[in-house]
Amino acid sequence: MIDTLANMVSTKDTEISLSEDEIRSAVDIHGEFLVLKLSYEDFEDELKNENIKYKISQALSVIVSYEDEGESFESIEKFVYYISSIVDFKQNATFGIKKVSSLSEFPITILFSGILPINQLSMSIGQTLFDLIHSDEDYFTKRFLEFRDILSQEIGIPILPLFPYLDASLEPTEVILKDLLDERLISKFITHEYPDKDTVESYLLKLFYIYKVLANQKMCKFSH
Repeated sequence: MIDTLANMVSTKDTEISLSEDEIRSAVDIHGEFLVLKLSYEDFEDELKNENIKYKISQALSVIVSYEDEGESFESIEKFVYYISSIVDFKQNATFGIKKVSSLSEFPITILFSGILPINQLSMSIGQTLFDLIHSDEDYFTKRFLEFRDILSQEIGIPILPLFPYLDASLEPTEVILKDLLDERLISKFITHEYPDKDTVESYLLKLFYIYKVLANQKMCKFSH
């Protein structure tokens, strides 16, 4: 692990530098950290499976190191744009590009750090609720951002975006919240009325109190 992190540093003969201090600062953030190594060919798989997307949703800091042998700029650009489009303003995203004579087996290294238990949750929703949210993405994006800001201030922990999965096996308006660490069911709620924005507000109120209870249970106090 130490060798992997050290190899992410790129300060000499490089296109975009990534310093040892930046790596160290990321690891020092309160919470756990995870390192993922990839090839450029993994990008297409990511578009289908979104594994990186959901790992980003758990980490306060995302640092990515790319190798470039002179022919990988287009691949790097795709990855940088993709990750940048996911990262929230509450998160730190840093990129470094290291010039090499030839690519290693895994030319991409991603360090996810500041992983707190309160951000290690998964949400599944039914089809009708999923369609409602995506029918007015501008409104719901802004509303969910506002909700997370209020919640973060209330519990003193940065709450990151929770990207809900569509689960066609659920009831159309059902929501299931699980703990990713042990797959424990935290809560589920449903309405038998046709959902609208008021329905979503009632769900957000439930989530607000669930997060408050979880913050106390997990005792994950965030400190700067």
